[in-house]
Amino acid sequence: MTDYAMLIDGQMVPGDASMEVINPATGSAFATVPRASARQADQAIAAAKAAQPAWGARPWAERQAAIVALADAVAANADELARLLTQEQGKPLPEAQGEVGWTEGYLRHYATLDLPDRVIQDDASGHIVVKHRPLGVVVGIIAWNFPLLVACWKIAPAVLAGNAIVLKPAPTTPVTALVLGRLCREIFPAGVVNIITDANDLGPHLTGHPDVAKIG
Repeated sequence: MTDYAMLIDGQMVPGDASMEVINPATGSAFATVPRASARQADQAIAAAKAAQPAWGARPWAERQAAIVALADAVAANADELARLLTQEQGKPLPEAQGEVGWTEGYLRHYATLDLPDRVIQDDASGHIVVKHRPLGVVVGIIAWNFPLLVACWKIAPAVLAGNAIVLKPAPTTPVTALVLGRLCREIFPAGVVNIITDANDLGPHLTGHPDVAKIG
């Protein structure tokens, strides 16, 4: 079986524990993946908190370019991602290939978006402008049905807006998210994207953490 690792603070790391991933077509384990502890979840949040200010200060165009680079990486690894989707999630290979294609397409779409200042009032009595600022640390919790697509639905808008993210895939379908972490490591500064796995036990810890500003 291939070795898989989590992404925390720019490093591919093992879990404090491990768990098996079952291929629904065979009923047998096809991969062993890390399982994060609460300690490691805290490390991921701390890394995101530390990385976010510098990332949020980067020009919008640089953040757009990073998302385009992720789309390019997804396209370059499409075959591996599709086959892993089929193994862990069970959808037929053509549908898995479709999910990878949609993932690439949505990443490219997000990279075209902008968030300009909005003038509410500009007259003799006053000047009011709505400006957007990053929230800080975002946590994305992913369902099992479209594990790659939904992961990128969380990552792209969060980091485009200048936030840092901690992503937690479903424990039944963590493999493509871990491979996605490997790709993100080559694109984003350390701590901007963190990907951890669990056995459905870390949700309350993540959602209740005082340093998390937004849950997706």
